[in-house]
Amino acid sequence: MSGADSEGVRAVLADIIGDADRGQQSLPRLFGSLDSDDRTVRIGAACGICLIASDDPASVEYAVRRLVDRLDDDTSRPETILAFEYLVTQFPERVDDVLQQLREERESEPLKYTRQGGFVRSGYFQPAETHRDGVGRVRRPGEGTTPGAGLVYGPTDERPDERSTSGGESPEETDERSAGPAGSSEPDETPRQRVNRLYERVDAIVERSMFDRLMLMTGQTAGRYADKYRVLATRAGSEEAVSLRLFHEPAAGRERFRSQLEAAIEQWGQIDHEHVVSLYDGGSRPEPWGATQHVELTLAADMPAWNVSEAVGTVARLADGLAKIHQQGVIHGGIDPGSVAVELETEAGRRTRLDNVGLLPVYRQFVHPSRCLDPRFAAPEYFDASFGGIDQATDVYHLGAVLYYLLTSEPPYDGAYDEVRAQVPGDTRPTPPSAIADSPAELDGVVSKALDRQKLTRYETAIAFKQDLLDARERI
Repeated sequence: MSGADSEGVRAVLADIIGDADRGQQSLPRLFGSLDSDDRTVRIGAACGICLIASDDPASVEYAVRRLVDRLDDDTSRPETILAFEYLVTQFPERVDDVLQQLREERESEPLKYTRQGGFVRSGYFQPAETHRDGVGRVRRPGEGTTPGAGLVYGPTDERPDERSTSGGESPEETDERSAGPAGSSEPDETPRQRVNRLYERVDAIVERSMFDRLMLMTGQTAGRYADKYRVLATRAGSEEAVSLRLFHEPAAGRERFRSQLEAAIEQWGQIDHEHVVSLYDGGSRPEPWGATQHVELTLAADMPAWNVSEAVGTVARLADGLAKIHQQGVIHGGIDPGSVAVELETEAGRRTRLDNVGLLPVYRQFVHPSRCLDPRFAAPEYFDASFGGIDQATDVYHLGAVLYYLLTSEPPYDGAYDEVRAQVPGDTRPTPPSAIADSPAELDGVVSKALDRQKLTRYETAIAFKQDLLDARERI
């Protein structure tokens, strides 16, 4: 290779440092320079490819495809290996996707190269020594942690082969086994680093989503299941404000959690009802995420009281949404004021939608349910498995508790966690709404039946609950 070629690569590197767009136009030349007989030229070309990928992740697919063609057991040059290892380390999920595309296109394994210190997983090379723990990779179940228990308020009824809590643990007792939000900050991160990491995560999600673009519009809102970001989503030329949710993950059993959450997200996405929050897209990679209708407020927010007619109409419409959820074979599992989204100032006044569909049945296996469900609204079966499993009747109880709240501005039960746990499965009954608020006595029986401790005497379906509720309103 002549000195002119060496100077040419130096000029390209200068272009990359000074103007990334000009550097990207030089990518084909850099890949050609990887075949140079001059080691300095090859090193410069590899560095240039890495610089361009760092500045424009969209170039990773092109780079991986060109590098794979050069990686074989006989002729691979160390500079080509260096560039490929850098891309694997910095953009692991993108590299995964490109290699999978190559397998499907070629119907064969696209990459034969391995080296001492590396390892083969899913048929392709990954560097072991340069892999940064926790960056772009999923911790395997049990690595560095104790496998998590399936936790419920009381003894678990669904997983006899797993450890469960006896009599129910307090939320504080289980916090030590629960991870923080998926997007929680690293201990020594600066604000700028946190922002950069967020943009990297969103960029990786766009690659797997139905959207052409996601533009962050507001800051983070910490939720019970996820950190939420209001984003402007672009698809096929149209724009819409949506909520991007980065779901919290448990400290242990993450692979199992991700598998179950992905199934729950898929089920939620199939439910189409005007009183259920729509989930447009979601998945478990590069981390659990979902894109939903934008949710600003919930019933748990401080807002004007609901009059009787509004409360009854609202819960009747939510019962319709719940019936649709059940028709799809899904159990919501976690209805309380915090999981009922509210849209203000619609033509109908206030529109409500059921949110977080099907998430609690997943989360309760990994963290204490009280982290995701207000115990004051929880059905007896959450505290004591002798009342049965978590099913459609559980959802009816929870919706009845929401009705109680709208009629009285109070939960059916009150007190600290241990106090509620002693009341709900015991002999204590909620005070009838008419005794503590301006609520018609005709509704007391409907509320009482929905909140019955025994499933056999609760409403069998959400529609039956709705019908009795509307009939009672007619008599008022």
